[in-house]
Amino acid sequence: MRVLVILLSLMVLPAKAHSISPYDEIADRLAQQLVTQLNQSSPRQAHAQVGITRWVMSDTLELPTSENALYSVSHEVSEALYSHLTERNVKLIDFRAQNGVTLTSAGATMLTNDKQQLNLNPNLDWVLVGTMSREDDGVMLSIRVLDRRSQSVLAAANHYVPKHLYWPNKSAQIIDGHLQRSR
Repeated sequence: MRVLVILLSLMVLPAKAHSISPYDEIADRLAQQLVTQLNQSSPRQAHAQVGITRWVMSDTLELPTSENALYSVSHEVSEALYSHLTERNVKLIDFRAQNGVTLTSAGATMLTNDKQQLNLNPNLDWVLVGTMSREDDGVMLSIRVLDRRSQSVLAAANHYVPKHLYWPNKSAQIIDGHLQRSR
């Protein structure tokens, strides 16, 4: 009887699936735009190997610092693009992969930022780069796929992200050396 009550209560209670982050939706839209353009403009898309970089600020071309509210946008959108582009059959190369697995007492890893452990000349045909431009109430994400050899832009997309998605709980932030308060 107890098992029957538990089963019935599970059927009545709403199931809670994992929540999709707003960055996931943004990455999905950007990936769709890029793949559509690449399929239209480049017949060799199926064989090209693509690497993804972190997004930088458009005015400085530098990564946002960890204190910057856009730090998480840069990180999470670039990481989310791996799954969304893979779903669309884009061949991705993660140039942060080492030649072997590193074993430590904390666990096993294969990704690193240590230049000594990386292939400094990965076999990339194209590189996906992104920039972020501050707007009054948000940020404009711009992304493009570059031919690594010719530096030609093969595809481009952009998406506006309202500030409340990446700055919901912050009351103030330093931007260009000035204190800015959230609204």
